[in-house]
Formats: sequence, C-alpha cells, structure tokens
Amino acid sequence: MYPTQAIPELENAAYAAWPAAEFAEYDGWQLRYADGFSRRGNSVYPAKPSTIDRGSKLDWCAAWYEERGLDLVVRQNPATEPGLDEFLDTAGFAREGLTHVMVSDLAAGEESHPVLSSPTPEWWSALTFLWDIQPEQVGGWLGIIERIRHPAGFVVVAERSRPIAAGLAVVVEQWAGLFEVIVAPGHRRRGVGGSVTSSLLSWGAGRGAGRAFLQVVADNHPAIGLYESLGFGFAYPYWYRRAPG
Repeated sequence: MYPTQAIPELENAAYAAWPAAEFAEYDGWQLRYADGFSRRGNSVYPAKPSTIDRGSKLDWCAAWYEERGLDLVVRQNPATEPGLDEFLDTAGFAREGLTHVMVSDLAAGEESHPVLSSPTPEWWSALTFLWDIQPEQVGGWLGIIERIRHPAGFVVVAERSRPIAAGLAVVVEQWAGLFEVIVAPGHRRRGVGGSVTSSLLSWGAGRGAGRAFLQVVADNHPAIGLYESLGFGFAYPYWYRRAPG
C-alpha cells in the first residue's frame, strides 16, 4: 500500500494538474467548482482535520455548492480526516465513484505518437467525440483544460481521418499525471492505448518528471490490466460521498 503520509503530496499534484474555476477553503477543507464538469473539480476535499463541528461545516459547504447549482459531494481517501467517512455514512451520504490511483516510476523512452504542446482543434474534437461529452458539459471541460498552467502534452491518433485515441499528460514538479486517455471501442486491445500512454509518459520524463500517476475507475479491469502491463501499480483508492436529497 502507498504510504498514507505521502498521499497529500500526490493529491496536491493531481489538483494542480486539473484546475477548478473557483476555490474556497473552510476550516482546512478545500472546496472546488469547475462549472459542474468532473467530480474532482466540483467537490470538497478534507485536506486537514476539522477544528469545528462537522455538521456546521457540512451545512456551510452545502450552501456554497447550492449557490452554484450543485449537490454537496465530499471526496475521501485513506489520508483524509479520521472518522469522517463513518460520520458521512451515518448522515446518509451515499458512497459512489470508487477509483484507484496508480503510480509508476518514469524513464525516458520513444514517443510513438507526436506529443503536442497545446490542444489542436483535432484534439478537442477527438476528445469530445470519444468521451461523448454532452453539450451542457463542454464549457466546464474546456475551462479545465484551458486553465492548466503546468507543462502539458496532448496526443491524438486518427485512422482514415477519424479519431481513434487521445490523451493528455500534465507535469507538476516530480509527477506526470495522465488524464483523458481513451481509445475508440473498435480499436481497443490492439496496442493503441499502450502506445498513447507510453508516448505521454516519455514526454513527461523528458520534462523532468520522475514518477507518473493516473486515476482509473475501480471496476475498469481492462484499463487496469493495460496500466499494470506498463509498470503501474495500485497506490490507494478514493471515493465520493454525496449528500442525501
């Protein structure tokens, strides 16, 4: 298991790589808003233990998100406030979105696909198509990508003028984070996902990153198998608690 005391450093890198539009902090809890796109960018992260009543804090956080038209969602991992997950469970917060964080050491290698320094129209359209991002979600998604201020690399792969794979890597200090890696269903298990991932990792190593991380839904076993074959190992889980009603 990944050392619990090392989780906050990796969490900070992940948040820096995936920037929200708004940020607030209340008694050590971090609140983020990203126009409703992605739970990570629109949830509370209990970065530090509470010093005041949890119920009052949750009421304050719920009001903050209600002003922005969202439910209160609290993100949890093994390093967050002790006893908070049990408190949320008792209060009726539903558990959802179990995800595995995986990590790997990096070494420079060959970039099988060109890694672009900025997103091209082809990259935008490929990701929108492959992820089936709905019109009401596009604004929030575009905003996150456009707010990235750390070195970022973009890959898009097309076949017969149709996108079949794409991905993104962001370097934050020693870490290269992988995001949005996807392969069209008809082209999976043919090595495309591996070559996209390897290209992004090589790019990250070339920009000073010594380690890589990614996040994958816990029941996405094909993706987990692919990343394990590329040297990634399980680090820790995270999940969300959504307020009742």
